[in-house]
Amino acid sequence: MSGDAQAQSVTPYLTLVTPVRNGAAFIEDSVREMFRALEQLERPCEVIVVDDGSTDGSAELASAVSDPRLRVLRYEQHQGKGVAVTCGLAHARGRLVGWLDSDLDIQPEVIVEAARRFEQAPDIDAVIGSKRHPASKVSYPLIRRVYSWGFQWLIRALFRINVRDTQVGAKLFRREMLDTVVPLLMIKRYAYDLELMAVGAEFGFDRIEEMPIRLDYRFSGSGISNAAVRRMFVDTLAIAYRIHLRHHYVRRYAALQRQRTDAAAREVPLEADQILPPVSAIDLTEAGDRRAGDRRAGIDDRRRAERQRARL
Repeated sequence: MSGDAQAQSVTPYLTLVTPVRNGAAFIEDSVREMFRALEQLERPCEVIVVDDGSTDGSAELASAVSDPRLRVLRYEQHQGKGVAVTCGLAHARGRLVGWLDSDLDIQPEVIVEAARRFEQAPDIDAVIGSKRHPASKVSYPLIRRVYSWGFQWLIRALFRINVRDTQVGAKLFRREMLDTVVPLLMIKRYAYDLELMAVGAEFGFDRIEEMPIRLDYRFSGSGISNAAVRRMFVDTLAIAYRIHLRHHYVRRYAALQRQRTDAAAREVPLEADQILPPVSAIDLTEAGDRRAGDRRAGIDDRRRAERQRARL
């Protein structure tokens, strides 16, 4: 068996997705640095580069790394970070799956430390980098500090997410969380990370830990314009509306489950974005939905008490 075939036959422990848009100046070096860092885990890993409609040959330069653990995906039209990450996740095979900004403003050792945290605390759902962790070392423009502070204040007011920073481009998740939540998401750009964690919390995947980062902001084209800030604000309110008023994500999940059941009965294949694990494979209580479990227990207790009073 060739080295490439052997690498593909081994199920990786960790998949790291890195989206890139016109990153010819750095993508090859970044991919090599990612592999050097992941070697520290001494476990099978893979890196998936997703070229988000680049026009500068980023995909070809990433492929020049020529490592059997590397896959490079590309589509022609620029779609945004959410689409790029979702595309990479659809091809991920790891038990842990995460993403890292390809410009390496944050070093890939953060992903290594996140994976080690999963080994120490196997019941957590996600480990994310945080600029606001007390041990973080951040070199960051003042205006972006102000934007970030205001955005995180809004998030704490609207969602059941007990983290101080949702937007750092370094995150690692348990696969079950992504398999459950990603098919329900609607945001395609900057608020993708927020939507994932906010919807995950509604489904009980709320055990998220923050870890320190060192952020060397390089002004590599990842800046956020005023228009992007306004779009993030609108998207954030839209997520809150869908969660709290429309209950969109729960309804969407139920609809996909019905489609899955109907398709299985008719032996009709589903589209890729409709595939969800069966309900029996997702123990929401075990996944962290303690509130729902407590409510059910309380109802059962009241019913038993009522039956006891009726006998008396």
